[in-house]
Amino acid sequence: MTNQPPHRYETGLARARRRRHRRSVAVISVVTVLVVAGFAYAIGYWQKWLPGMEDATPSCTATASQTTLPQAQFALNIYNSGTKQGGANDVSLAMKSRDFDVSVVGNDPYRKRIDGAGEIRFGPSGEANAVKYIKPLAPDALMVQDGRTDNSVDIAVGSSFPTIPTKSRPPQPQPTC
Repeated sequence: MTNQPPHRYETGLARARRRRHRRSVAVISVVTVLVVAGFAYAIGYWQKWLPGMEDATPSCTATASQTTLPQAQFALNIYNSGTKQGGANDVSLAMKSRDFDVSVVGNDPYRKRIDGAGEIRFGPSGEANAVKYIKPLAPDALMVQDGRTDNSVDIAVGSSFPTIPTKSRPPQPQPTC
């Protein structure tokens, strides 16, 4: 036999306790079912198991072509040969904005003082680069061929070297279809 009294002799507190217990079990069960359903939906969403969640195939493909600009294929050294302090730095910033490969910026290693526009120095293999890319930016500069063997070009910035405006970068195109 059990030690519990029959239900008809049960007190009101015990009955209320049993009702509260049943209610809390029901609430916990409903919350658990909702949490499990939420996790199942989230997994289905991320795994694209739900209807209408097919992979969207792009209607076009964006290709980024990275080409090396011709003026970046030779080294450009910029030297200050004039009386204006920082002239070589100003020219180097403008040339970098135009995608030149500026290697050395400093005072003229020949220690020349040039009162005119300046000099464009190059070797036999760099003459085409000097004529095509540098001379149009400094038309009054004197073209000087020296004994170098590489294709590098030097700019000796004189006192009346023209101001080369910096070139602003065009906005990067957005891939469109």
